[in-house]
Amino acid sequence: MTRRAMFSSRLERRRQVRRFAVLVAVTVFAIGIGLVGVFAVQGFDFLGIAEANRLPLGMAVLGAVGGVFILSLLAYAAVRIFSRIE
Repeated sequence: MTRRAMFSSRLERRRQVRRFAVLVAVTVFAIGIGLVGVFAVQGFDFLGIAEANRLPLGMAVLGAVGGVFILSLLAYAAVRIFSRIE
């Protein structure tokens, strides 16, 4: 018996939606982290030239990473919710 034959079509659709939701969340997270990284490097370079305190920028970067994580969770939840609407 094949693996696909063991699951009903409804359960198979749920598994596919779950995989797609994870793919969307990971994509949002990867792009967001990339953008945060680019802006953080630019900011740290700028502060290095000015010899300023880097702690506020570090805290802002941590906040941005937290925001990206929350956005990825929201993207996952949105895909799961909209998949239930038929």
